Amino acid sequence: MTLTLNDPLPSDDHHENTRLAGRTIPNATPVPLRRQAKPHRDQAIDLLRFGCLVVVVVLHSLMSAAVLGPGGTVVPTVALSGTQGFAAASWFFQIMPLFFIIGGYAGITGWRRTRARGGTWTDYLRARLRRLVVPVTVLIGLAGLGLSVAGELGVSPDLLAEASLRIGQPLWFLAVYVGLTALVPVAVHFHETAPRRSLASLAGAVIVVDSLVAVTGVTGLGYLNFLLVWPLVQQLGFFYADALDRPVHRPIAWFVLVAALLTLVGLVSAGVYSPNMLVNLNPPTGALVLLGVVQMCGLRLGHARLGRMLNAADETTSTSTGEAALDPRVLRAQIWGRVIAWGNRYGMHVYLWHMSIVIVLIGGLGALAQVVSLVPGASELVLPEIGSSWWWATRLPWLIAVMVLSGLVAMAAERIPFPSEQRLAAVGRVIAEIAREVRGRETHEQGSAASHVDADGVAPAVSRAGADAVTPTLGHPRLRAAIAVGAAAAGISVALLVGIAPLIWTFVAFGLLLTSLTISAGLTPRR
Repeated sequence: MTLTLNDPLPSDDHHENTRLAGRTIPNATPVPLRRQAKPHRDQAIDLLRFGCLVVVVVLHSLMSAAVLGPGGTVVPTVALSGTQGFAAASWFFQIMPLFFIIGGYAGITGWRRTRARGGTWTDYLRARLRRLVVPVTVLIGLAGLGLSVAGELGVSPDLLAEASLRIGQPLWFLAVYVGLTALVPVAVHFHETAPRRSLASLAGAVIVVDSLVAVTGVTGLGYLNFLLVWPLVQQLGFFYADALDRPVHRPIAWFVLVAALLTLVGLVSAGVYSPNMLVNLNPPTGALVLLGVVQMCGLRLGHARLGRMLNAADETTSTSTGEAALDPRVLRAQIWGRVIAWGNRYGMHVYLWHMSIVIVLIGGLGALAQVVSLVPGASELVLPEIGSSWWWATRLPWLIAVMVLSGLVAMAAERIPFPSEQRLAAVGRVIAEIAREVRGRETHEQGSAASHVDADGVAPAVSRAGADAVTPTLGHPRLRAAIAVGAAAAGISVALLVGIAPLIWTFVAFGLLLTSLTISAGLTPRR
């Protein structure tokens, strides 16, 4: 199971507010600059989002291992998946539905804030593409170069190919989420005009796909659910966002939770869905929708209490500063506040880089095991048998090493300089100007050639009209936004499906992502 971030972790609205603050919007209600600069952040949602990332990192770290194959070669392998009790544990580790619910909550609230300020779909999309695509562009560029250097140093091509695919493994979430982000305004429109009908239509489509897979046995049909399950779970996040304005009806929430859980248990017992929730992830099935309902109800029941704990410092205004500083609730809230702030800033990078850290550590342990293989039993201490008591004893230090190194690399990666939106927009304008000039020359040459053929001069006029019609169409903000989304999804898909090694695939993925960023940076409306 992989994941990587739902809505951009840092406050996207801050960047968008900064840009929109200096823009005159006709018939728009003025918004105080102080409110624009400090949008509301739900601490509980931010903490749960970062917690989901940590769960994914822990799961991937535990499932990643290596053994020494014939001739002392290092063979990466998947651990735990066949362990007794793993299927039951997957019900707790499978947090992707919750992550998409949180993404739906963040998406609808962010779009409504943008819309209330007079912003458009392109305004909403521009900032979110920037926050999502820049970190993955940095990852692909650096990791691709690193694998290329490793290949020159003599690392096995098979090991490099495995590392390339493992690094791209977490990126499926980003590919799906970029598409969902682009469709948030449309999805919100359907939610606001016909919420129950929209939810029922998506749910019915998921049931149809699952039924076709069960009847025909063609598992490939299940991949249609990538277009249905995650939009449906995102819609649950829309409902959740609307429900936060109303009191919690705990009996109803408990009833829905228990009903969804019993339905899921019954379908699993009947053999409709796998008892392993990670198996139900690829392709996604209706089991994840039911699990998402359970997780959403649990979040609804505990959201207010978690929010009070995290905002204890704000609720102790009646006490003096000295007393508040010694209050355990305030201290706890301050600690969690620092954790949330760190997660908001670096969580995306932790998610993107943790598999690279795992691969490097496995490679280092494999090299060490080869060095000490002449000593009887030494290699088994370095790379113990998966599932043995010594293997389990080494899991805690292994997790600590992965988490600490992932955090350090995340902080370093976040500080890597990347071209600003202004610079990328300037590059885009230069490229567009060159393209217009080339197109103008071609049109002029075609018109000149046609004028020699048509003595009445009709052909040149048609050619000029055609050129004038093409230019504004290609320059339409929505078309450029769609191209930016498509380029981002294509770049991520290359790294996910093909990998980033050999180096040519790094250039392809990197180029597509940079194209997306350049186009989206130019989506700022003309004044």
